[in-house]
Parts: sequence; structure tokens; C-alpha cells
Amino acid sequence: MRDERDDRNERLEGKRNVKDSVFRDLFSMPEYQLKLYRALHSEDTETGADDITNVTIKNVLVNQMYNDLGFTVGGKVIVMVEAQATWNVNIVIREHLYMSETWRNYIDRNGLDVYGSKKIELPRPELYVLYTGNRKDLPEYISL
Repeated sequence: MRDERDDRNERLEGKRNVKDSVFRDLFSMPEYQLKLYRALHSEDTETGADDITNVTIKNVLVNQMYNDLGFTVGGKVIVMVEAQATWNVNIVIREHLYMSETWRNYIDRNGLDVYGSKKIELPRPELYVLYTGNRKDLPEYISL
């Protein structure tokens, strides 16, 4: 006679967001952020690991916004990357919210005055979605 626990053990499945967890863990390391940046910008041979600053929005204790990956390159570019195994039509909106929060953090961290009359300079955003799901579910275009 089979034990009910045996059936449960056979049905154990991996964590639903395991790809997401591996992505976030791997790209939390500066050397992999640099490799990703170089894959996106092969023309830039000058940027090194010291030029990259992690700005990923983390959420540990409370239920607030967080993203998969964000980093600045030389204070000039902010690269935001979301890894998606299932398609979500709202990813464009989420990416923009993450970008706004990242700019807000950048403004605070650098003591910039958005209420002053002097123009502030913000890093240029680059927003990416790495989709690893079923290709037939991927729309031809995404937009707001």
C-alpha cells in the first residue's frame, strides 16, 4: 500500500519563479552585470566593473515594489532588465514604475533638487525584458 506522502513527494515541483530567482542572483554580481552590459553595448570597450553600480529595487520585509535588475553605468545610463517566464501585458507599465522609483532613489542619493531652477541631469534609461516563455504566447508588439 502506497503512503500518501510518497505521492506528494513524486509531485513536488520546482519553485514557480526559479528562473527569475536564478536571474536575480546571478546578475546581482557586478562581473555579470558588466557582461550583460557588454552584450548589449559591444561598442563600449572602455567600461569596467568599477563603472557599474547596482540600483536594483529590493523588497525584503514589506510588500512594496521591487524589480529584477537595475544598474547604472558611469552615472550616464540606467539599465533595467526584467526576466519573464510568463507574458504579462503590464510589463511596460511596471518597467516605467521601476524606472521612476530608480530615478527617485538616484535623485535622493545624489542630493539633487528637483524643485530648484537648475536643470538636473539623470542617467538615460534603457528598458529590457528577457522573455523565456513559450514563443507562441509572445505578442508581436508591446506598448502602453
